[in-house]
Parts: sequence; C-alpha cells; structure tokens
Amino acid sequence: MQSAALDVKVVVLNDDGFLPRGILSPYAYYTYGKEEEILEEKDLFFDFIEVPEFWEIRAVGLYGGIYDMGCKKADIYFTDPIEKRNVKRVEWCMENGWKYKIDHYNKYALKYASEFLDIDGNVESKVFYSGRNQEMVVEQPQNDVVTLLEGGKTRAFFVSYAEFLSYYMEEIGAGEKRVLFVENDEGFQCLEYKSGDRSMWEYVWFPSDGLLNKYVNMGGKNGYCFCNIPKEYPANSAKGEALVLTASDRLERIEELIHELPEVNFHIAASTQVSDKLRRLGEHENVKVYPQISKGDLNALWDKCDFYLDINYFQEVQNAIDTAQQKNLLIMGFENIIHNKKLITEECVFPSQDFSKFTSFIKTVMQNPDLMKRLLEKQQCKKRQSWKEFMEAVGLTEE
Repeated sequence: MQSAALDVKVVVLNDDGFLPRGILSPYAYYTYGKEEEILEEKDLFFDFIEVPEFWEIRAVGLYGGIYDMGCKKADIYFTDPIEKRNVKRVEWCMENGWKYKIDHYNKYALKYASEFLDIDGNVESKVFYSGRNQEMVVEQPQNDVVTLLEGGKTRAFFVSYAEFLSYYMEEIGAGEKRVLFVENDEGFQCLEYKSGDRSMWEYVWFPSDGLLNKYVNMGGKNGYCFCNIPKEYPANSAKGEALVLTASDRLERIEELIHELPEVNFHIAASTQVSDKLRRLGEHENVKVYPQISKGDLNALWDKCDFYLDINYFQEVQNAIDTAQQKNLLIMGFENIIHNKKLITEECVFPSQDFSKFTSFIKTVMQNPDLMKRLLEKQQCKKRQSWKEFMEAVGLTEE
C-alpha cells in the first residue's frame, strides 16, 4: 500500500515490533498511543539486556545466551542482519529445558511483549507493555480473552479477539469498508472475525491463486488476488538472460526464438518432469532446461535473468508474471497466450505473426540500457495504476 502511494489505513494484526512507520497495530495503539510519534528507533546490542548482577551474557555464532554460574538461563535471538547482534527476543528456560517465558523486543530497543508458556509449550498469556514497562494489553489465547489495562486497572474486557479488534477499529475510525489480506494458511482464522452479525471484512485478498481457490472452495465471496509492489526494484542490466516457466512442452515459437537470438541464454524451467521435446531444446548452446526445478534454483534464476518470456500455453505457472514484475524482469510475450496483460507494457506484447519484430525488439533493448530502464519504469507504473483503479472500483479510495 505504501509503495502504491495509496491513502488508506493499514493495520497489522500480528505486530512483531518492527513495523514500518505509518503502519498501525492494535498493540502499538494501546501500549504507546501518541507517544510512538516521538520514540526513536535504535538498536539493542545483546550486551545491554538487563540481567541480575554477576550473570553472564555470551554470543556464540548466530545466537546468544544468558548464564548464571555456567547454567544457561536464556537463549538470545538476533534481528536481521544477524551479524549486528541486535536483540529480537529472549527465550527463558529452566534447568530441565522447559521454556517458560519469551520476551520480545522492538525497533525502539524496548521490551514490548512477553509470552508465558505452560509445560507443553502452549502460550497461556501474552502481555504487551508500554514504554514505561507497564502492562497494557493481556491476551489469553487458549480462552480467546483480551483485557485492556490502564494504571494497573481493567479498562475494558473482551470475550473474544474479534470483539477486541472491532472495538479497536471503531476507536481509530477505520470505517466500514475493511479488507483482509490473507498471507498464508494461518490467516484463514481471521475470516471468522465478525462485527455484530456480519463478517468484519468486505473484501478478502490473497497473494496466490492457490489460497484464493481454497477460499472459494470454502464458499468465500469477494475474494481477489493482489499483486505485490516491492519497496525497491532490483537492478536490471539487460544482459540477455531469459527465463521461461512452463508446465507443458508447448511454448510459442520457442525454437525460432532460440535460433534467431543466439546472444540470448534461455532458461526453461518446469516444476515437473519434462518431455523429450523440451529436453532436446537443451542441446542448443544457448538453452538450459531445468526439470523438477527446486525452489532455491528457481529463486537463483529470478535473480539472474533480466527478461521473462510469457510464451507458455495453458495456465500461468506459479504467479510468474507478478513475480517477474517484482524481480524487475522485462516481461514479453505474444498476445494470443499472455496471462496477465494488465502487468505487461503494450510495447512488449506482439502478435505471433510479428515474430521478427519480437526478436528485433529484444536485440534493441539489449543494446540500449536507457530503453530497458524506460520500459521497466512503465511496467512498474502499470502495477501501481492497476492497484489504484482496483481500489477506486471497490470504493476504498476516492477517485
């Protein structure tokens, strides 16, 4: 939302203490309130954790530890980048290994929450603190109960998290049109939240077709896929590395592309085994075929390539167009089979019969870095514009 420059309130329901400025959460609201505007972000080096006198703090590799007379009392986990050894959380343990408490630290170098665990590792309660270490919010997840405190006394009591969230939404003036972003399977539990007799969410958005289809199969309505906009786009130097994802051996004019563009290296990846027809393409010097490609190898290709050729028939593979846009690959294809036209610039879509123009265009872009830059900027603008048009269409922003 921030990258798209959209003027909407964004609330994160699972605050890890390191949210960007301008992003809201019920916990920050009830613990810091307006004081958060004057808090300064700072690092908490592991040596500065408060411990009893004569206790020892050590750092070993990727982790740290707190010891008393050689007996471990806690494990320390660091924020990224780990080599700076700034504290993210401290997990306290007994001599028998029972982890009984986890203290969470935030971007202000403050302990902002503590989880208290039973002998089986289940969270019995989670307490959120103010900047002065006062208890402000207490959650009891096993009973689905939330208590707001003020000055050590109960300010409000909620018999469900949904009731607490509804109270918060009204207090900040969140309005009636609310959208839930479901990032993974765990987020589906938020669909149960209701405000009165109706769902709290007017729209539900998902980052992949898989999650959206799961929602639809559950009987869900008003579900949509959203496209991510990265905070920063990677550099693209138009080196001539082209990626193709496919689930079949039908690739529009692939053999002609290989012959007409010897200066381009084609990386053809599939999540399944490939046919002999596709495997034989790998015999060309400028082609490499990746059957049953692993997630790690595919990520490496996304980072290596600077063109994405949307030339595979049938369904789009693994949200390839959106991923290519985020990775700042120039997306090109033929108009008879492209999968997500709204994210592709008009100059990069060609009729199949204009094959020679397609190959000439790739050669021109490879020889002209300024042209590549302009095309990528236009491609990035298309995604921001598609967001704005969608938000206006559903009435979440003013035209």
